[in-house]
Amino acid sequence: MTSRPTVVLFDIDGTLVHTLGAGVRGMNAAFADLYGRTDVLEGLRIAGRTDRAIVSDAFRRLDLDPTTERVTTLRDAYLPRLARELAEAPAGNGCRVLPGVVEAIDALDRRGDVVVGLLTGNFHGGASVKLRHFGLWDRFAFGAFGDEHLDRRDLVPVAVAAARAAGHDVSAADLVVIGDTPLDVDCAHAHGAKAIAVATGPYTREALAEEGAELTVGTLAELDADAAWLEALGGR
Repeated sequence: MTSRPTVVLFDIDGTLVHTLGAGVRGMNAAFADLYGRTDVLEGLRIAGRTDRAIVSDAFRRLDLDPTTERVTTLRDAYLPRLARELAEAPAGNGCRVLPGVVEAIDALDRRGDVVVGLLTGNFHGGASVKLRHFGLWDRFAFGAFGDEHLDRRDLVPVAVAAARAAGHDVSAADLVVIGDTPLDVDCAHAHGAKAIAVATGPYTREALAEEGAELTVGTLAELDADAAWLEALGGR
């Protein structure tokens, strides 16, 4: 294994990109086709949660047990509908890569002591569809995804295992989680990782600052271009 790097893990929705509800529309369409309900996700808490948790709540609304078989079937129906929603999004409607994202990833890639990955509640396939649409999928070496877990906290050990499988001898203390919700901050701190909160999602900068992240920014464009902010966080 290589020497211990800092592992910087990005959330997707509200952190890397805005899809303007493409995921919810695609998932509602999948439920409509499979179960005849067009609004099963209406009013459910979405931000920061894993897709498995969201889908499980939706199944309970249908008085159905969210078995692995049902979740998998729903997921497989959702992915092509998500791709269609993104493909049909009108140009200029705000469906975009968020400010500073590419520059932040470029700055991290220039460092020899950092590995970049994902920590997202999206299903693995959903993460791939979204980030391929924006040309970002290949920027991340590995990730932790929302296929198997209800609680976002459970994704941190998955990310550590994925980093180790990629050849990096790391622990949770070597992780920096970047996300746009209190649950991103919570999952990092629950395992002794650090957190950067970015106010490009549904929460204000002030609300995120109250969650105790090591650094809170309005957009990722506020991070300096040479990634010196890692030293401020105690990164290597």
